[in-house]
Amino acid sequence: MRKIGGVNMNTIARFTGKLTKEKTAKRYCSICESLKASLKEVKLHKEGKIHLDTWDDFLEELKKDEE
Repeated sequence: MRKIGGVNMNTIARFTGKLTKEKTAKRYCSICESLKASLKEVKLHKEGKIHLDTWDDFLEELKKDEE
């Protein structure tokens, strides 16, 4: 079982009731599907067919949305 800060996750789940498997959100796709989609995006970006934003672009957009 995974530990966070030396505390067993089962202990946290038992005391809080928040971290149980039944209450976790379901993934919209599998890890394999997500990886395949990411690799397709990288390939298209390298070919110059799509533009991917940088972290700086993303942060600027967030600042504009806050205002």
